[in-house]
Amino acid sequence: MDKMIFTMLNSMKNVQTKQTNNAHEIANVVTPGFKKSYSEQTKSMDVHIPGVHNSRAMPISKATNVVDMNPGALMITGRPLDIYIQGDGALVVQGPEGQDFYTRRGDLSVSAGGTLVNGTGKLVLGDDGPITIPQGSNISIASDGTITMIPAGATQEVEVGRLKLVDTTDQDMLIREDGTYQLAEGELPVSAEIKVTAKALEGSNVNVVDSMVRMITLSRQYEMAVNMIKNAREVDAASATTMRLT
Repeated sequence: MDKMIFTMLNSMKNVQTKQTNNAHEIANVVTPGFKKSYSEQTKSMDVHIPGVHNSRAMPISKATNVVDMNPGALMITGRPLDIYIQGDGALVVQGPEGQDFYTRRGDLSVSAGGTLVNGTGKLVLGDDGPITIPQGSNISIASDGTITMIPAGATQEVEVGRLKLVDTTDQDMLIREDGTYQLAEGELPVSAEIKVTAKALEGSNVNVVDSMVRMITLSRQYEMAVNMIKNAREVDAASATTMRLT
């Protein structure tokens, strides 16, 4: 009886993990460029004890944090510093130790220090490092990521930098706690093939209807496991009573 209880407790723990991830996805359904990044594979593991008949197996679940790079919806904003990254491209931002991390979040802005950052405050990198935007007007971003503007006191448009864009095709991008992506090892080279759409953002690739259905399904699975434990306790109590009567 205790074996069944432990099996149900393990099932409840797995369901709780799935519920936590599903709630995280629902909470980010309106976050620009948000990507799903949780998948789970379950396999059966034989439990073998030497000298004993092997009659048991237990499910083993393995979760991964590989980013689902399927694109979200294109949302036209009309804001000059918003970009939608086309295809399987990604924008390069600077990590805490100067390394390259990647993101699809394209809600860019100019910080108080004059550097280009995205919506989470990460420094956006160009071909030569962080991009500095001087005071001026008519800022725009071309399809190849080139940023141009008219500096204060000038009349001619000048180039102030080019976004560092990479191609993530056939690459397993791992999600980080801060929402950026990284490779298991190394960094991606700059790609001239990746294009952006200016004055637009990418929506989350979370399907809220699927997530709500999954939430209901997981709640029922958890409730079923709890009921199984209650039934096991009742059967155990009935068995103990029968033994006392005999």
